[in-house]
Amino acid sequence: MKTIVVLPAEIINKNWKIQIGCQTDELHDKDELKRPPCVHEQFTVTSDMMLVSNLWGGLIYLVAPPNTQVKGLEITVQKAVTAPYYKSGVTTAAEWLTLRTAPSPWAELEFENIVLTVPSDAIRGLERPDKVAALWDEIMRAIADLAAKPHKFPHKERFVTDVQISAGWMHAGYPIMAHHASAAELVGVKKSKELWGPIHELGHNQQRSCWEFPSHTTECTCNLWSVYVHEEVLGLNRAQAHDELPLAKRKSRVEKYIKGGRELSDWKLWVALETYLQLQEKFGWDAFKKVFAAYHRMSDIPDDNNTKMNLYAETFSQTVKMNLTGFFKAWGWPIEAATEMKLSKLPYWNDHPMN
Repeated sequence: MKTIVVLPAEIINKNWKIQIGCQTDELHDKDELKRPPCVHEQFTVTSDMMLVSNLWGGLIYLVAPPNTQVKGLEITVQKAVTAPYYKSGVTTAAEWLTLRTAPSPWAELEFENIVLTVPSDAIRGLERPDKVAALWDEIMRAIADLAAKPHKFPHKERFVTDVQISAGWMHAGYPIMAHHASAAELVGVKKSKELWGPIHELGHNQQRSCWEFPSHTTECTCNLWSVYVHEEVLGLNRAQAHDELPLAKRKSRVEKYIKGGRELSDWKLWVALETYLQLQEKFGWDAFKKVFAAYHRMSDIPDDNNTKMNLYAETFSQTVKMNLTGFFKAWGWPIEAATEMKLSKLPYWNDHPMN
């Protein structure tokens, strides 16, 4: 289907784009394809009437350039198919009961800080999108709280489900991509461990290179958000939140790491997460919020892991007013004498779990 989009003069030749299709994941490197490698199209806005189409169809978006501040633009799409669309605070309960039956195969739910794009089949029976909105609003505010950021995100996060994605079961980015099987979890209202994956990806989007130590923590620190949201919002303690987090498994991992010589090459994934969980169990979530807040105020941080790990040990120690160098050294971190000297006046954490 081709359609003409009528656009206002103030956005012509200003790097605005019309996009058809929500799945921007490209699959050109895949040996087996469950869909064509690229199923979206973009058109730069160069005139007040744009003729657009996409062989694969898809939802129609207007993509703004960065740092855009405009209001009241009027766009006319002359020919299109209505999609099930819910927006918090705009769509009424009565409107939704009609909209959820709209014929488009793709549906979109837009909440305070997140947009969920799923096959329409996943929402046909959804009676209370306001309850889904309430849960996601609470989750997203918790994610902001742990990151020491304002509740209002600079741009809403997005989830898009698809029959095939470029990497993994889900992957972070904009949008976060997931398989169709996850659609029911995303638009459900159950407070369950099935949300670990989506929150893990949202955690990835919160990671910052200044306190990340790749590749050790790439798949680790994002899980701080999963644990935090499950405990603070979903009411599931860490042992219930993931099969890898019952206490017996955690202890076994630590013992294996110690027997292996506390080699930093083994400090990754769940082993690395244990370091952060031990800090949290001693100093609470507020310590992490204060540490992340401290990093927001820093600049010109080096890229190498050794320097960044020493900075993290120093920042956490100063935050909790305790010398944690012995704890981090027990985990095999490359703590330098200069860092120990800087923190020497703080009381020492003698009874840490790795002692």
